Amino acid sequence: MKRKSLYLNIMILSISNGMLNTAHAEMDIIKKGQLTGDLLSPVRFQFGGQLRPEWIFKSGDQQKYQRNLHDGASRLRFTLDYELSPETLLTGYYELGINIPKILGWEDHYVPNAPSHDRRQAYIAIEDLTLGRLSYGKQYGMQYSVIGIKSDVWDNDGLASPSSLGINGEYDGASTRVRNSLMYTKKFDRLKLYANILFPESSIRSADDSIRYKRQSGAGLGLDFSIKPDTTLSAAFSNTKAKIYNLTEEKQLNQQILGTAITFNPNQWYLVGTASYYHNFVPTRQEPQPQNYFYGDGYGLEAFAGYNFKFDRNYFYELQPYIAADRLVLNSTAQDNVNHQFIGLITQVNKDIKVYTEYTFVNAKDKSLKDMAYITIYYSF
Repeated sequence: MKRKSLYLNIMILSISNGMLNTAHAEMDIIKKGQLTGDLLSPVRFQFGGQLRPEWIFKSGDQQKYQRNLHDGASRLRFTLDYELSPETLLTGYYELGINIPKILGWEDHYVPNAPSHDRRQAYIAIEDLTLGRLSYGKQYGMQYSVIGIKSDVWDNDGLASPSSLGINGEYDGASTRVRNSLMYTKKFDRLKLYANILFPESSIRSADDSIRYKRQSGAGLGLDFSIKPDTTLSAAFSNTKAKIYNLTEEKQLNQQILGTAITFNPNQWYLVGTASYYHNFVPTRQEPQPQNYFYGDGYGLEAFAGYNFKFDRNYFYELQPYIAADRLVLNSTAQDNVNHQFIGLITQVNKDIKVYTEYTFVNAKDKSLKDMAYITIYYSF
C-alpha cells in the first residue's frame, strides 16, 4: 500500500509542479560557461525526461495491468554537449526507460516479467554547420528517422509501420532504438539527406524461442524535400542482411523496406500520410521454420489529420481533436490484413503536460484483435 501511495504521490506532485512551471522541460544542470577554464567552459549538461501513466481498456478479455494505472514508456534523458568551435558541437546522449510500477513492486500494474529499466538510446554525435551530423550508437533507425517520426503523433500509432512490425526493432534496423548503427545527416536548403550503416550484431531468439535471428549488415538512404514551407515529401530505403536458423536449417535474408511520406501543416492543421513496402521483414508468427518465417511481401499505410485550437491560458494551452487510420496487408501463402481507425483528443494543459484520450476501432482477419481505448498522460520535465 505504501508503494502504491508513493507512486500516486509522485504523479500528483509531478503534475502539480507542471501546472506551476511552464518553462522548457529540459533542465540545464551545467550551463555553457558555468565551469571555469578554457577546457571546461564549453561544457553543457542537460537532464530531462517524461512520465507516462497510462490506462488501456479493451473490448473482451485483457490483462489486468492494462486497465490498471501502468507505465506507458516513461524515460529519463541525459545530454552532454561540448562546443569544439562556434560551428562544431560534440554530443553524448543517453536515454533510460523506467517502469515505475515495476521498480516499486506494484503488482498487476506492469507486464509480467517486464524489466524495471532499459537502455532506450545511447550515442555520440559530432555536428558541424558545414559538414553535417555524424552519430554512432543506439539511435533512431533509417525508416523511423525519415518516415515513422512524421506519423508518430497519436497514442496507439505504429501498427502498420516498420518500427513495430519486425522480429526485433533493435536488431532489424527499423525502430526508434537501433543498436550498433552509424547515421549521417546533412541539410541543403530545402533538402535533407540521410544515410546509415548497420554493423553486425549478436543473434537473438524469436518470441516463441523457435528461431535465432542474426543481423550481418545493413544500410539505408533517405531524404526530406520541402516543396513549400508547410509541405514536405520524404522517402527512405533500407536493406538489412541477416540469417535465421534453428537446429536443422538456416536461411540467408535480404530484408528490405521502402517508405514514403507527405506532411502538410498549414496554419494549425497537421496532415500526414505514409506508405511502406516490406520484403522478408514481417514475421508470420505462425511458421516456426526458417524458410517460411517471414512474410514475403506486404505494405502498410497510415494517415492522420488533426487541428490545433490554441487558447494560451495558464492551465489550458491547446486542444487537438484528430482522426487517423492505418492498413496493413501481408502476403504469403495466404493473405492477411488488419485495419484500424482512430479518433482522439490531445489536451495540452501547459508546455509540460498533455493528455491523450483515444479510441481504436479494429477490423481484422484475426478476430482476437478487439477495439480499445487509451488514456495517457505525458508529463515532461
